[in-house]
Amino acid sequence: MPWPTTRRVIGTKVSRLDGPEKATGRAKYSYDINRPGMLHARILRSHYAHARIKNIDTSALEKVPGFRAFHIIKNAGAECRFAGDEVLAVCADTEEHAEDCLRAVRVDYDELPHAVKEADARRLVAGQGTLGGANNPANTQAGGDFATANFDAQAYQGTSHQIEGTYGAPVISHQCLESHGLVAEWNQDQSELTVWASTQAVPNTANQLAQNFKIPAARVRCITHYMGGGFGSKFGPDIQGTVCAELARKTRAPVKLMLDRAEEVTVGGQRPSAYGTVKVAGNRQGDIRAFEVDCYGSPGVGGGATVNFNLLPYVYVTVPFIKRRHQIVRMNVQTARAMRAPGHPQNCILTDQALDDLAAAVGINPIEMRLRNLPPNDPNALKTAPNTYMARRNSIYRSQIEIIRKMCDWDRVWHPPGRGDGVVKTGLGMALHTWGGGGRGPNPTRITISADGSVLVQSSSQDLGTGQRTVAAIVTAEIFGLEPTDITVQIGESQHGPSTPSGGSTTCPGTAPAILRACEATRAAFLAAIAPRLNNAQVDDLVIERGNILNRANNERTPWRQACARLGQNPVQATGDWAAGLSDQGVGGVQVAEVKVDTETGVVRCTRFWAVQDCGLVINKLCCESQVAGGVIMGVNYALFEECIYDRATGRQVNPDMEFYKLGGIQDMPQIYVHMMDMPERGVIGIGEPPTISTAAAVGNAVFNAIGVRVEQAPFTPERVLAALARRK
Repeated sequence: MPWPTTRRVIGTKVSRLDGPEKATGRAKYSYDINRPGMLHARILRSHYAHARIKNIDTSALEKVPGFRAFHIIKNAGAECRFAGDEVLAVCADTEEHAEDCLRAVRVDYDELPHAVKEADARRLVAGQGTLGGANNPANTQAGGDFATANFDAQAYQGTSHQIEGTYGAPVISHQCLESHGLVAEWNQDQSELTVWASTQAVPNTANQLAQNFKIPAARVRCITHYMGGGFGSKFGPDIQGTVCAELARKTRAPVKLMLDRAEEVTVGGQRPSAYGTVKVAGNRQGDIRAFEVDCYGSPGVGGGATVNFNLLPYVYVTVPFIKRRHQIVRMNVQTARAMRAPGHPQNCILTDQALDDLAAAVGINPIEMRLRNLPPNDPNALKTAPNTYMARRNSIYRSQIEIIRKMCDWDRVWHPPGRGDGVVKTGLGMALHTWGGGGRGPNPTRITISADGSVLVQSSSQDLGTGQRTVAAIVTAEIFGLEPTDITVQIGESQHGPSTPSGGSTTCPGTAPAILRACEATRAAFLAAIAPRLNNAQVDDLVIERGNILNRANNERTPWRQACARLGQNPVQATGDWAAGLSDQGVGGVQVAEVKVDTETGVVRCTRFWAVQDCGLVINKLCCESQVAGGVIMGVNYALFEECIYDRATGRQVNPDMEFYKLGGIQDMPQIYVHMMDMPERGVIGIGEPPTISTAAAVGNAVFNAIGVRVEQAPFTPERVLAALARRK
């Protein structure tokens, strides 16, 4: 059951079906849910970056007006390992009374040493660590070193040019517009739980709650009709969701617990930092022979590397000699969570900026440098899977580079770094990226055709704002000869069955094939049901055209609604699930940024941006372009504005808001030009994450091209730009 070769709706620009609901405020997010008799919950958090709880005094709670219940998260003797760590939760009849309840709790702490700066944490050895636990381990651990054979002896032989530079990006927060949290409500005998959660994993959230409360999964219902951003940080109920359900069970009343803005920034998830000293060597023609990196990054207080520096050198994986040293630096700040293309933006920053520095040293155009060092098409993949990324990666990148070269008029506009007169300098910068984005299951989807001609699509999959409702309607409309607006889509409810979380750009490639197969099965059942009622037509003679059922035996056409009316009281229903062959994984993308840098003030403005991206078969071109533009906007923020700033003395984040945690506004964003490469032979591939990967590196390279000196660390703020200019002088 392949994708249709002739497509009427698939691949066109279709406006989001839920656009009017979101624009008018009719769409109800978890924050908008208000149940009868609902209580409000808040969490008491540690103000210390590292402390041991001596005592918790709740004796004054019951005297607070509106108090209903409390739930202890950490008992006396437990350690709080970052500022914001959860201690206790309370609920009351109003939000204001819940805040009063928090103030009534008295907690005594023994303050312990902490480290919230990578430099501080790297100096600590075992026994001096700030992480707590057995033997007080060091804050640093090995992340996995690697070197190709004979690197030290041969890597730099025959190279004419070598550069060494330092590059990096700080910890940033997810900053979801809708914060983490949920509304929890038990039924009368407390045997069934319903939650309205802001989550990108609807069935997973229900299952985790069922496991926590030791009840059958079928007795937990998770509803997420709309959600305001997750970016990889919302795969379950988290501590606030579990606590909310606990308080709802204690009080026998619905409870809402949604994080406020400061909590969202400090505990809602962060992207790990990444810093590295990179040495690259090549010949006069621009062929890279050696890539050496000594890098580190912080996942916060959590374990694991979180940044897979094994990807270095990013994209250009066939460099003959590679050497990596990687250190994991743990600090007393919130734990890292997956954030839109986890690990890839950092790898791109450490690779593509070093390539531009080498190109400048050699004296060649950065485009030519990249064309000379692209990985080849994999010969084995060419034989066994000729449409895959591995089989076509060189061809894809070459095609994309030539497309973007013309889009931005690179050959005319680009200039050697630092050239140009005047105070305000203009520069162009480029970077490349890749991502998986493959589909998987289970994602069972049910299609129902009723006698009134209506078509219903049901799936538990969620829509993060990526247009999943519209994707479902487009595929269904294509198969049944209808318009997307004719289709009713119900998603975001766990009772519809299992579905995969929206992570790794897997939603569209995981659900679109399931929808296609459900449509095929329903179409077959529908035609079989109506054939005897269309003058005893033969099923094999019936096909669905746009708005009609055609009997090829006599060329008789029956309008869709009239044909559906023959079903009577028996609607037709069938289910389909994901299967290999309708989706692929692995994409490539190329981006170019134009910036203007004021050399007197250090202010950088990204003025224009070009992005060329493939994602296999394009389902909705409008949403794909929107996803790419959104990824670029997120990447521009990473490059120019975002940074979690921690106070060394107190260990607290000093910008946990939207005033001092800088995000670009509309006027700060460039004009974005998107080109989608439609490659239907590759099947559906995800698009959510790839377009945000190379943006920051492209902006950094554009700044370098403008002023002729490297600004080593993102965000490229006026202070850092002026410091770099001072070094050049």
